[in-house]
Amino acid sequence: MLAYAGAQSLDITGPLEVFALASRQAQEDAPCSEPLYRLQVLSVDMQPIVLASGMRLLPDMACGDMTQVPDTLLVCGGMGDALDIARADATLVHWLRTASMQVRRVASVCSGALLLAEAGLLDDREATTHWSDLRELRQRYPRVRVQPDAIYTRDGEVWTSAGITTGMDMALAMVAADHGQALALKVAKRMVMASKRSGGQSQFSRQLQALDLPDQFAQLARWIPDNLCLDLSVGQLAQRMHMSPRQFCRRFMAAFSATPQKYVEQLRVEAAKPLLESSRKDIKRIADECGFGSADTMRRTFVRLLGVSPAAYRARLSR
Repeated sequence: MLAYAGAQSLDITGPLEVFALASRQAQEDAPCSEPLYRLQVLSVDMQPIVLASGMRLLPDMACGDMTQVPDTLLVCGGMGDALDIARADATLVHWLRTASMQVRRVASVCSGALLLAEAGLLDDREATTHWSDLRELRQRYPRVRVQPDAIYTRDGEVWTSAGITTGMDMALAMVAADHGQALALKVAKRMVMASKRSGGQSQFSRQLQALDLPDQFAQLARWIPDNLCLDLSVGQLAQRMHMSPRQFCRRFMAAFSATPQKYVEQLRVEAAKPLLESSRKDIKRIADECGFGSADTMRRTFVRLLGVSPAAYRARLSR
């Protein structure tokens, strides 16, 4: 893991904990086996790294002192002007470009994608980063095929993740790619993580998006999640907003970047997921509580939006 002053601590420790737990789990499953991963933190020099939180991190070695080529090279994200300083370091960028040619896999967490892009490692590849850095990634590095709504991306052996905790999702996917889904599931369970959060899944919760809406629609966005069992058809919602259905659909689309039907579907899925994860409620009951109307409708919606059925989603967390 390449770290630098002002880096996000969780960008570093989150993915490394996933790999460390994978090694520990594998050794518990097969005592006396070699660790699957050996972890090291690199920096420009051997000075303590002051992270964005104020914590200090002691690197294992300086970049220039690395004699053994690692399998995987990860780059963390940074806060404030930390990333700009790292990108302006010509020596660091050159080292990153050169090192990437030797390793099997290179990856970034959060805004670390901008550092990979500065080194030219994302040219003509799909990539993502934290939502607040998407515009800069797209405008400053036009050759990058930006995936704005992805949790993480993989283009060959170049991986990028959206932000902070998604670095853990990416690391878990790497463990699955390296050593199989069964081990990744065990690690996810130990870390109390969803066993598979698809790389294509949105980084934006609908309820988080609702925090930045015009007042009239913000009120509607607060009301809908508490009333998912009601008739939330276009006609009923338009009537609640004192608009014609046509006017309502047009203004809703402008505010939410989704049709009313799709928005309500996504909220119902978001409401159902924690019930599947942490309760033993029957799927039909969950479908009723979340307003799907039937278990079959809920199944079709889950498959369309998440690529898995509710039963399969629940099973992933209980293995």
